[in-house]
Amino acid sequence: MKSILSYLKSVRFALGYAFRFAPGGTVLMSVLVVIENSLPYASSFLLGWLVNLIVSGAQSGLYKNVWYVLAFYAFVSAMPAILSNIRAYVGRRRMLTLQMEVDLEFLKMREEVDIANYEDPKFQDLLQRTFRNGPSPLHQLGSAQIDIVGKSASLIVGTVLAIHFNPTIYFIVIAAAIPAFIMDIKYAGKSWSIWSKDSPEQRRLSDLRQHLQYKTLLIETKLLQSGNKLLSWIRKIFSDFAKVQLGLEKNRLWHTSLTDLLSLAGFAGGLVLIMKSVIAGETPVGTLVYMMATLSSVRNSIGSLLETVSGQYENHLIVKDMIEFMNTKPVIIESENPQQLKLSSAPEIVFENVSFKYHNSDKYSLKKINLTLRAGDNIGLVGNNGAGKTTLVKLLCRIYDPTEGRILINGVDLREIATKEWWSYLAVMFQDYATYDFLVKDVIAIGRPDKPTNLTRVIEAAHTSQSHTFIEEWKGKYEHQLGVEFGGKEPSKGQRQKLSIAKTLYRQGMIMILDEPTASVDAESESKIFDSIESLDKNTTALLISHDFSTISACDKIFVLDEAKLIEEGNHKELMAKKGLYAELYNLQAKRFKK
Repeated sequence: MKSILSYLKSVRFALGYAFRFAPGGTVLMSVLVVIENSLPYASSFLLGWLVNLIVSGAQSGLYKNVWYVLAFYAFVSAMPAILSNIRAYVGRRRMLTLQMEVDLEFLKMREEVDIANYEDPKFQDLLQRTFRNGPSPLHQLGSAQIDIVGKSASLIVGTVLAIHFNPTIYFIVIAAAIPAFIMDIKYAGKSWSIWSKDSPEQRRLSDLRQHLQYKTLLIETKLLQSGNKLLSWIRKIFSDFAKVQLGLEKNRLWHTSLTDLLSLAGFAGGLVLIMKSVIAGETPVGTLVYMMATLSSVRNSIGSLLETVSGQYENHLIVKDMIEFMNTKPVIIESENPQQLKLSSAPEIVFENVSFKYHNSDKYSLKKINLTLRAGDNIGLVGNNGAGKTTLVKLLCRIYDPTEGRILINGVDLREIATKEWWSYLAVMFQDYATYDFLVKDVIAIGRPDKPTNLTRVIEAAHTSQSHTFIEEWKGKYEHQLGVEFGGKEPSKGQRQKLSIAKTLYRQGMIMILDEPTASVDAESESKIFDSIESLDKNTTALLISHDFSTISACDKIFVLDEAKLIEEGNHKELMAKKGLYAELYNLQAKRFKK
């Protein structure tokens, strides 16, 4: 009972999208399939009537109404093909709409899901199960319900006719078909459980394939000559999965063959009973033809209906995961009555006893952090790898909330501020920044997508990021297409990074966060970029994460993290005087440059 209710929930979910985005096409398709599936009975009835008229005419010499019935029979026989063509056209129009709207709906949901969820392995398993075939299982389940409506109509009409003729024959055919249905349901569920249990390996497979598909990764694969190694790992995943799946398919073959034979035996038994009735002279020959065709249609309707339902069971299980995905609970809980900052300049930001540890981790990534980011300051954040720098930035961006303590923005707890408002004040460039193959101006202007592109500001940002020099050398300049896959220019990694800096500057955030922003940039450009950042007006607070102490040393305030704790703070001169970790790291880097 629980499985049936779960199946019906998936069906309701699929039909909800169908009637939401293509109501007219869905209703029209349903009407067409009902008519199309009912016509074979009318055709069988007319054929039986025609045979009886011919037999009667042969005996009496009078062929009354034969030509009218023949014409009507020909017309009804031709109708399914015409209706099928109409249904195919309506179906294509309906599917084009659904594919676009549903795909956009799921992409929108994927964008809205909290970033923290994407760092959860269980959520990644859910994504793998849900989207390995895209949204097609949802479309198939919805379309199957239209087919079920038509086949149900056929079964109802056939049932009425068959019971009226001989109830015993009907129930024999029905009873013999049920085991095949049960067996199909059983093995569909088992097949999906294999995919479900195998999700981590499916994610591993997807990850391995990327190294043989995407240009950047493929270049390294070729140069490392690691292709054969990667292929051997891929082969093992395929082989392990196939071994389990083939074992299931062998069992399915035997069991479904037996149930199909049982269904055939039931149909044959029904035919025997009809033939006995004709031989005994109780039933006319034309009625025999009509009833044999009707019984065959009933059997086909039952088999087709049960096969459609059982065949969609696997799609139902995928849609069930889609429902779970759509019901993903947010990690960041929005305040019901958020306080509005309405900032016109950079705010003061205070970390007050902030501690944080990731889900399912006993180790703190940040512990008892107390610091103040003064409005308009250029702030440096340094520390060895794993010290907690990126985690601190994630908390500041409210990708996560603190496990303990709070972050205050002009005295207001960050949790009391709507994330959309807070993010509108941020301009963030992570070390792993996104790249875009748009027109150059759009690559930069995507930094503020809520407003029309301001070409003057685009050029200003390009100048500040030192992008303008190479952009001016390109044929189309700011109208130039990027990406060789789109017939455009393929920028170098350093050029990509400069464009990303330009995008961040174009956003004109009040809090600008740059995580290793010039790792791939030449020394001369790096110096000019940081000179520009240092000269930003006091309406912008700049937070810089870098291992390059020559840039960090110019910051108004520097915070030093080590093993999840804040151990030092001050300007460059003050920190050097303390002779702590900052001074040690600075001197190590300075010594390397002196060699």
